[in-house]
Amino acid sequence: MLPIRALTLCSLVLFASEAAAGRVEIPLRVPLDALRQALSAQLAASPGRPAALYREGRCRYLNLDTPQLEAVGGHLQLVGPGSAALGLEVFGGCQNAAAWKGSMQFTLAPLVDSAGRVRLRVVDSRLTDDGGNAPALGFIWELSRRYVHPRLHQFSYDAGALRTALLTLVRSVAPPEHAAELELALNGLQVLQPRVETAGIVVPIVLELPDAWLTAPRPPSTPPLTEAEIEALDTALRPWDAFLVYSIRQVARDGGDTALRKRLFTLLLESRYQLTAILAGEVVAVGDPLRALFVDAWDGLRTILTQAHRDGLINAPWLDYALFIDAGDALLALDAAAPGLGMRLSADGLRQLARSLKPADTSDPLAYDFAEDPELRRLFDVEEIPSGAPPPRRSWLELFIRSAHADDGPRPLDRWVPTRDELGLYQARIGELLAKAAEGELQHGKLAAPYDRIFLDLVPATALIESCWRQYVHRGGKVSYLRSSASSVGIMQINERVWRGFYDVQKLRWDTGYNVRAGTRILMRYVKDYAVPYAQRSGDIDYVARAAYAVYNAGPRAVGRFAKEKRHPREARVDDRLWALFDGIASGGRADLRTCGVITVAASSRPR
Repeated sequence: MLPIRALTLCSLVLFASEAAAGRVEIPLRVPLDALRQALSAQLAASPGRPAALYREGRCRYLNLDTPQLEAVGGHLQLVGPGSAALGLEVFGGCQNAAAWKGSMQFTLAPLVDSAGRVRLRVVDSRLTDDGGNAPALGFIWELSRRYVHPRLHQFSYDAGALRTALLTLVRSVAPPEHAAELELALNGLQVLQPRVETAGIVVPIVLELPDAWLTAPRPPSTPPLTEAEIEALDTALRPWDAFLVYSIRQVARDGGDTALRKRLFTLLLESRYQLTAILAGEVVAVGDPLRALFVDAWDGLRTILTQAHRDGLINAPWLDYALFIDAGDALLALDAAAPGLGMRLSADGLRQLARSLKPADTSDPLAYDFAEDPELRRLFDVEEIPSGAPPPRRSWLELFIRSAHADDGPRPLDRWVPTRDELGLYQARIGELLAKAAEGELQHGKLAAPYDRIFLDLVPATALIESCWRQYVHRGGKVSYLRSSASSVGIMQINERVWRGFYDVQKLRWDTGYNVRAGTRILMRYVKDYAVPYAQRSGDIDYVARAAYAVYNAGPRAVGRFAKEKRHPREARVDDRLWALFDGIASGGRADLRTCGVITVAASSRPR
């Protein structure tokens, strides 16, 4: 019997006719590889001899070696090299043995019997010798009909097992208020006749849903969240981020390909930026925000997994991933077909889904903390950042500002909230730190011209728009780190949730040099991985700075938002502000921390 975890649950298809307005088809796909393995196991005469279809002593046998299964013309075709012999063993040898070697081919049609089991019917069978001709020996046909055809007809998959699996899956996400209606729908679940597609057998499962579930309710207008509501929402969304980290970590472990890991890292960034946008109130999720995050990310994760499997990049048994994909596809399909149901994902549901990737793992896949994760850094090539700032040069301004220095050297930047009189010295010190960090990262990142100059100007412009070059503020009469409503901290406004596990959160908050270096490294990654490729495709070098900051501000999906014909007003203001600051600095201007702008040189423009 084919195990249920070998099935791939795909999107629900909603029929368009009025008569079946609430009729939903769930295609259950049995992959060809899994089906071939099951057929090979059932055809074998004994587990110890997988190629032997029939064997009686040394001189009477029929073998089918490593058969391949393909979808051809709406049928399944089982083909493999075969061999046969029919003789008598006499004194250790075979006498009067008729032998054959060639190819065996069976054309099969799937069907569902009255008990709901999927079976196979032999439509045609052909045997050929090594020259491609039908064998002259009639005993080969007899052996095939006697030992192969019955085993093919005996193959079955109990589709009734789907009922229990689907009930468990759907019940885990259905709101309590729809429990009674849902039971009625599940009790009427039907299995239709299967069909053959390129990737495998499709067993259509039909579910009748209440018409009210087929249309999503109009999203209510909600006021901005209070601080307590944001904290509660943050707690509710943590299981999703933990689930995604656990999942992509496992895929990255099983697939060492650099391009694969880059795609996984991009997916993680996109989901985390989306999560922070929800918490900041910039994105309003209809219904359950956790469900919205799942729906937003699952298709990308599934695409990455299936393409990696197709390209042979997953160094693990594919069936280990089957149950994971099956369950995720089912949840996504149900949400797509019945938006009015209001699917809700629980932490326990995500935990079970994550554990299907690695059943033997006893750790909690939804464990959540802000500690640095060395393995996560290694898998996604995020290097550790040294603490502290480079030693600064003495400035002549220190001669006039007594508070800016002490007997043991210049005043440290950490916990310094400059007064208006101190802004000149503070700006010189911070500007030097930003320049050194950019130059150091440029040497480390090996960014070629002309992008190197862009990067050197982009670093101070980014720090200026993000924080006006401030790491600290006065809060409640005490010095504290600068923090946004979306949990971005410090001079480079690095988001703690987006970079959870990659950087030391306490150092991001309280170590100015660490924050600058981390932000500079993040910016370099965004320039190389997203901005430069985008600018090269667009043919405009000015897009490098704008694209890099768009990603820095809102994640990889935002890389080209500034070039859209219709832009969100808030995003347009941010993008245009960044360009004004960057263009001013690149034209020879200098930052002005009194206005958080740039004092430009005479009306000259930056060389193009």
